[in-house]
Amino acid sequence: MAARVAGDERADRLRNYLRIDELPDLQHPLTKGAHDEMLFIVVHQVYELWFKLILHELHAAAAALDEGCPHGALAPMRHAVAVEQLLMEQLRVLEGMSPDGFMRFRDPLAPASGFQSTQFREIEALSGAGDRRHLGDAGRDEVHRAQLGERLSQRSLYTALGGAMRAAGHDFPDGDDDVARDRRLAAVASLYGDHDDPERTTLHQLCEAFIDHDETITRWRHHHALMAAGEIGSRKGTGGSLGVAYLQTTLDRRFIPELWEVRNRL
Repeated sequence: MAARVAGDERADRLRNYLRIDELPDLQHPLTKGAHDEMLFIVVHQVYELWFKLILHELHAAAAALDEGCPHGALAPMRHAVAVEQLLMEQLRVLEGMSPDGFMRFRDPLAPASGFQSTQFREIEALSGAGDRRHLGDAGRDEVHRAQLGERLSQRSLYTALGGAMRAAGHDFPDGDDDVARDRRLAAVASLYGDHDDPERTTLHQLCEAFIDHDETITRWRHHHALMAAGEIGSRKGTGGSLGVAYLQTTLDRRFIPELWEVRNRL
């Protein structure tokens, strides 16, 4: 009997720790009879949980670089990329909605919009593609504006990598001028030309992990734009954006352009 009670207590602690009884109560469809609305809500809520984990991993990677431990940044970056690959798989679930099924509940969502995902904007900022214009997005309250503003004021992953490069003796100056940029490109290119030394190997692997992160999010954007076009055509977004036309403007965006450009120097 005592063992059973102890087991029940452990189970209760686990349930309270994971908050699993609360999660199923967070879905509140607005449109009666719209079967696919539950799918839409759950997928987007899960997205926000994945975004939280991606931010957690990217922050850990940047912190490891700040502390002069490039090797400690590798595992968090790989975790982030693995989660980002799951984001693409979730789009396949959303694609199960028919356009007419989506239209049954889409209009009542206005002015809600994907623009309101502060966590995704934080991912962009930490990755090097933050845009202060998103502070003024419709639907973002003061708390989330402050949250995003703080992230935009912090260093990016590439800036943190620069500190690690300099600590390892590489010529990697700050600055937006052409001379500084050229020296950074030369330093990174040298890693690709010679990465047999353990320290150089780690920095080279980090550069490739950053590219993987950049590429996976770009592929997710592309797939998302195609899915949205299949659902809403050329309609405007519920938050007043240009909808698919806006999504298409993001497809050529890169988090760390210099890591892509260095390919021209190899």
